[in-house]
Amino acid sequence: MSPELLPDTRDRILEGALRALGTVGLRRLTMADVSERAGLSRGTVYRYFPTKEALLGVLAEYERDRFADGLREALTGTAGLESPLDVVAEYTIAYLRHHPALTLMIDTEPAFVLGFLRRQLPVFHRITAELLEPVMRRAGPVRRGQVTPAELNELVLRVVLSVFLVPGESPHAVAGALEGSLDSIVRLADAGKRQRRLSS
Repeated sequence: MSPELLPDTRDRILEGALRALGTVGLRRLTMADVSERAGLSRGTVYRYFPTKEALLGVLAEYERDRFADGLREALTGTAGLESPLDVVAEYTIAYLRHHPALTLMIDTEPAFVLGFLRRQLPVFHRITAELLEPVMRRAGPVRRGQVTPAELNELVLRVVLSVFLVPGESPHAVAGALEGSLDSIVRLADAGKRQRRLSS
């Protein structure tokens, strides 16, 4: 990044782009929308991002970093917790629910939101696999040898995404009950495996 291109200004543009996406959607998004939401001139926006495609490409990286940094912060101080998965679930659900674009677009452009989540799922996997290994190892199903940390990671992400897409009355109640629910799911899966082995 050249000296005149400041990281704070770049981030301001990206935050403006997220807000604009949530208001006008992807198809109608223009650089004028971005500059208006960022409170900067169009010339400044174009100096940092010559095209909308360039902006959207960097925005995907910005989102990855935003998710990872928030998760790291949420995990601070969880070392002594018996049920750290609740913290993971609460953070991820809050990240999705307070996202500047996704929550507003889920009704107007559901195909975009589903496509975004589908593309981001491998990214979430990589981030959570790196950051959550110690957390997953402390979870009940992993300690009992019912699932691997990677399998539990996959299950947590899919449960959390379903809570975001089809919210219930109380997201906190869902997050709070997550580890118990996962235990039940794992036990059912174990029973199914044993049944298949017996019948084969």
